[in-house]
Amino acid sequence: MSKTILTGVTPSGDNLHIGNYFGALRPLVQQGQAEVQVYCFVSDLHALTTIQDAKVLAHNIQNVVLQYLACGIEGDNFVFFRQSQVSAHCELETILTNFVGLGQMKRMHAYKDKLEKGVDTDNINMGLFNYPILMAADILAYNADGVPVGVDQKQHLEIARDIAENFNKKTGKKVFKLPQPLIDKSIGKIIGTDGERKMSKSLGNIIGIFDDYKIIEKQIMSCYTDPTRQKATDPGHVEGNPIFLYHQLWNDDKDEVEALKARYQAGTVGDVEVKQKLLAAHQKFFAPIRERYAYLQAHPLEVQKILNDGAARARLVANMTVAKAKAALGLSADFVSPERMLGEARPVVSFDDFLKLELRVGHVLKAEAPAWSNKLIVQTIDFGPLGTRTICSALRAWYTPEDFTGKNLVYVTNIPPRKMGESVSEGMILAVEVPGAAPQRFEVDARVPAGTLVG
Repeated sequence: MSKTILTGVTPSGDNLHIGNYFGALRPLVQQGQAEVQVYCFVSDLHALTTIQDAKVLAHNIQNVVLQYLACGIEGDNFVFFRQSQVSAHCELETILTNFVGLGQMKRMHAYKDKLEKGVDTDNINMGLFNYPILMAADILAYNADGVPVGVDQKQHLEIARDIAENFNKKTGKKVFKLPQPLIDKSIGKIIGTDGERKMSKSLGNIIGIFDDYKIIEKQIMSCYTDPTRQKATDPGHVEGNPIFLYHQLWNDDKDEVEALKARYQAGTVGDVEVKQKLLAAHQKFFAPIRERYAYLQAHPLEVQKILNDGAARARLVANMTVAKAKAALGLSADFVSPERMLGEARPVVSFDDFLKLELRVGHVLKAEAPAWSNKLIVQTIDFGPLGTRTICSALRAWYTPEDFTGKNLVYVTNIPPRKMGESVSEGMILAVEVPGAAPQRFEVDARVPAGTLVG
C-alpha cells in the first residue's frame, strides 16, 4: 500500500443519510478501492462519554457496523473493527497523557462547549475531558499518513500531532509518525432539503438511506426547490436547486437528468415529476446497499467474523506501536538479557526488523518428508489471496508430516525465497523455541480464512 489513512465513526444511533454517504463515506470507500490501506473503527469507547446504557450502546454499535459494511467498508484494503476490541488504544492513551499539558486540554472544543453552555465542571466526566488524548492514541497507533477530517475537527488532529512531536522530542526516538489532515471542505457539506444549511438530522433537513421508503418519499417530496417558480409552466432555476444537486449525486441516468434540467428551465416539467424521478433514482441507486444491509442483519456470525478479522489485523500494528513507545520510555527494560536467559550468546532480531515481518494464516494442503533431507518437512500451503506456496520447515525431529496436513498455521510470508536442499522455501513457519522442549507452532482456529493477517 502506498498510503495509510485512518478514521473513526461514533455509534450515535442515527441512521446514515445521504450527507454522510456522499460527503464522507463514499470517498472513504473509493480510497480503499484505489489501493489505499484504510483503518476504520467504531469508536465505542468514545461513546461512553454520553451513553452508559448497555442496551442503547449495543444497539447503536450494531446499527453503525451494519450500515458501514453495507456501504462498502469491506475487503482486503479495509481494516474494520471496534475500538474496544484493541486494548492498545487505552494503553497508549495512558502513556500519551504524560505528554500533553492541562492548559492545552482545557482549550479543547468539547470541554469548552460544555462550559459555554453553563455545565458545571463537576458534571463533566473525565472521559469527555480526555477525549482528545484517546483520539490521539487512536490516530497514532496505526502510523497513518493522513486522517480525513472536516474543518471543525482539525483541532483534534493538531493535538495528536503536538503529542506525537513532544513524545518523539523528549525520548529522542521517532516512534510516532505525524499524520496530515486530509481536509475536504465538502465533507459534511451536502446541502440539506431546506436548501440553506448542510444536511443534519438535528436540523430535520435530511434524506435517509436505510429508512422506510415512505419516510424517504416524504423527505424528497418536501424538499425545497425554486421559490421564484409559482407554477409548472414558469421557467425554473437549476443552479443551487437541491433537487438537481441530488439528481447529480445518485441518478445514474445522465440523459434523463440533462433532459429534466432543460425542461425545468423551459417550464415544461413540474416539481412533482422531478421529485418522483429523484425518488425512483434513489431506490435504484441504494437498492444494493439496502439488500446488503438486510443480508448482514440476517447473518450476524459473518459480521462478527469481519470485526474479529479486522481487530486481529489492527492489533498487529497497534501492539507494535505501543511496544515501540514503551521501549523508548524504558518500560520494556529487562533485568537479564535474552542471551543470558537462554544460557548462551546468540543473535537477537532487532525490534525494527521484527516490525517488518508479515504474519499470515496459511492452510496446509499437503506435507511430506522428502527423501533428500532428514530435517525438513515440505509443505504446500494455501494463502488465500496470495495463492499457494511451498515452505520448508526444519521440524522433523519433533513433528511428522501428518501433524501439519489440514491445519491452519501462522507463517512469515514477506521474506525472500530461499533454496533448501532440492526445494525452494517461500516463507517460514512461525514458532517459538522453549529450552529443553520441542518448538511450538502457532496454530489458528480453522474458521480464520487463509491469507488473513494476524497479530
